Amino acid sequence: MCHNPFFWDTVQLASKHGHFFYETDFQTLILPKEIDSGHPPLFGMYIALVWKIFGKTLCASHFAMLPFLFGIVYFLQAIGKKLLGQSMAPWMVLLCFVDPVLAGQSVLVSPDLVLVCCFLMSVWAIWSNNSCWLALATIGLGLVSMRGMMIGVAMFAFSIYVSDKKFSVDLFFKKLLPFLPGGLMSASYLLYHWTQTGWIGYHAGSTWAPSFEPVDFQGFIRNIGIMGWRFLDFGRVFVWIAIASMGFIGLRKSNWKIPKPNRHQTGWQLVALTVFVFLAVGPSQLFYKGLLAHRYFLPFFLSLNFLVLYFLCSQYSRVVKKRWYNLAIPALCLGLATGNFWVYPQKTAMGWDSTLAHLPWYSLLNQTEEFIKKANIPYSQIGTAFPNIGDREIYELNGVGEGFVDKNLPSNCYVFYSNIMNDFSDAEIDELKRDWEIVFSRELGGVCTVLYKNPIRHQCAN
Repeated sequence: MCHNPFFWDTVQLASKHGHFFYETDFQTLILPKEIDSGHPPLFGMYIALVWKIFGKTLCASHFAMLPFLFGIVYFLQAIGKKLLGQSMAPWMVLLCFVDPVLAGQSVLVSPDLVLVCCFLMSVWAIWSNNSCWLALATIGLGLVSMRGMMIGVAMFAFSIYVSDKKFSVDLFFKKLLPFLPGGLMSASYLLYHWTQTGWIGYHAGSTWAPSFEPVDFQGFIRNIGIMGWRFLDFGRVFVWIAIASMGFIGLRKSNWKIPKPNRHQTGWQLVALTVFVFLAVGPSQLFYKGLLAHRYFLPFFLSLNFLVLYFLCSQYSRVVKKRWYNLAIPALCLGLATGNFWVYPQKTAMGWDSTLAHLPWYSLLNQTEEFIKKANIPYSQIGTAFPNIGDREIYELNGVGEGFVDKNLPSNCYVFYSNIMNDFSDAEIDELKRDWEIVFSRELGGVCTVLYKNPIRHQCAN
């Protein structure tokens, strides 16, 4: 596992950023334009620092994630203890780690692990009235990404909601204090970045600019559908079934009367947490073309897991027979875990970085590269797609300064295709199958890799 290459967005957010700071000895905070996505560069600097101390290897990169993985476990256990009690707290850890989105990210060198750790730290700190830990969590959220900054705003709203006192100006500024260090540091970086580059978030010439293109009304409706799919995808449909079932049982028990919200009750606090986190990261994504990745919703998904598990333990146990109650939580964990085995048909794009279903890719990639080397095929003759374009050093930290090139079927001698690559069009897939020669193919656990040769380009290497 520790030798797995960088994958998906971590190629840029961890490897390319890390390489820049490693090679420049941290001389500037501003990344080169072609890899600068506007986020504070703390994560890339952290990876570069780890390389400086332990060597620039894949193992060192993966082990750099352990403090955050341990932190996630610790804070999930602490939150579970508060919500469910000591004996049931391990179920909180299990439910969240079988969640395909967290599970998929947990095997990557991913800044989202830092974001999740800081998010959980902030939830625990608010419930524990620990301002120091909350300030630290907010700094982490603000410096890992702009999405983290948005989560920080949600946590500020949540801290006010759960307060014992009625809302007032004094309460507002008192609750604001732990958020000031992180907020000021984030704002300072964004201002500095703007003075140095003239933009915040993205610029028209960036490779990710198309993702920020505004959508029309039809696109907005389509995005709602995609968001709904994301919320049901990878086994999460079982979470919503559990919520709907408990809602039905609760309403029937109360003679179909919706109880009045009470911010002092844990259940309503969890509802508020889920709503605040969704409002922070959800609606804004509906207005743009490409901002609906599964991992963007990780804090929302975790809040949803807290909510369903709390009500299963506190409400469901009161209205069903014990033998059914004892099966409910294991069944929910199992249902969510099955999402790690969901693989869509070849022409349907899926979020491979947000499920353990992508794990066979590493073995298949290694086998394909071994074949390419034995066949003496230059990388420059092989076209492919994200996330496999560019020098192998960036992916594998192996010192190889050449790599696959961007696919262009009319000119490529070879094409390296895998179903984990969402950027092959249906027409390109059909053309490859119909007209090109397969020289190597492997399949494992729903993932396939195929090396095609262009039959009409005679100058290609044998």
